[in-house]
Amino acid sequence: MRKLLAQLGHPERGLNFIHLAGTNGKGSTAAAIDSILREAGFFSGLYTSPHLVEFRERFRCGGVMVEKELLGKSVEAVMRAIGKWPSRGRPTFFEATTAVALLIFREAKVDFVVWETGLGGRLDATNVVMPECCVLTSLGRDHETILGKGWANLGREKAGILKRGVPVFSAPWPKAAEKILAARAKKLRCPWQVVKPLAKSEKCLPLVGGHQRQNLALAVAVGRYLGLPESMLRRGLERTFWPGRFQRLPGRGRVVVDGAHNLEGVKVAMETWRNMFGKNPERVIFGCLRDKPAELMLGEIRKTGAELWGVELNDLRGTNPLEWGVHPDRLWSCVSEALQEEQRDPLKGGTLILGSLVLVGEVLRGVGERAG
Repeated sequence: MRKLLAQLGHPERGLNFIHLAGTNGKGSTAAAIDSILREAGFFSGLYTSPHLVEFRERFRCGGVMVEKELLGKSVEAVMRAIGKWPSRGRPTFFEATTAVALLIFREAKVDFVVWETGLGGRLDATNVVMPECCVLTSLGRDHETILGKGWANLGREKAGILKRGVPVFSAPWPKAAEKILAARAKKLRCPWQVVKPLAKSEKCLPLVGGHQRQNLALAVAVGRYLGLPESMLRRGLERTFWPGRFQRLPGRGRVVVDGAHNLEGVKVAMETWRNMFGKNPERVIFGCLRDKPAELMLGEIRKTGAELWGVELNDLRGTNPLEWGVHPDRLWSCVSEALQEEQRDPLKGGTLILGSLVLVGEVLRGVGERAG
């Protein structure tokens, strides 16, 4: 990654980064920080992954997707640089995409870059920058086969984004992970704060679900660190939008799509549904990728008594519902077929669609919704 950036003239230099890592809530937290920055008058850049509908979603300048011309110019520059490498050992897709983001933000001359890690943190492609502050969202047990099993290993990888003397704002973590974080923060002399969720008395929150109080609280902590007035923080929160997070589909009654893709996320989505509608959904449409804990998520769904539909995703990494240990009540070879049948035969108790951000993207495309 560093070699590629050197070829490109070090586009990471001279930019002001707010670097985020964690398992759940990175996108929502990043969107809220970006909204607060824009409300304060800054021209901000936002880099997130994956995209739901369109590749340009990953790169936002001033709250809107990057212009196609600038994206094309940046992609061409990165591909030209990579073309000089031998065929073996070339940068990955995500590494190349991260380099594209840096070229975009340098060219756009953004004031801040809200910078989300892709996987882990310590070895992530985004971990080549010197940030103004670091933000650590809540932990889940995703990617343990890659990052190592147990909270301590997960915490060690996420805390790998810390830099000497740079302030850290963290959601509460399990004790084993928090112990690792505390030791690293002490070693690097990083001012460190565990941020509590916003109070329940805060009623006018833009993102649905009690878990979003934690994500929005982290955004507020960053805004206060930057010295922004409380009025700007509030307006920034109120105007935060992040697609695919407990999003009701227009014209479809009680049908919600959510990007939950691990056990913790599924539990939160079910709790949010119960808080909003008073009981569990009557139907759940589920699809996920191979690196996700399908059996654990499906087990949690089965506890609700909901009718379970399994869908096969249009992605090479997708799981085959026929191979799940928990058998669905109905199977669909594609998302569009499931959506058509759901619309033909809706249930009064409502339908929750979840299991993967890839699934969310297919749903939004299927109903003609944009994600940016």
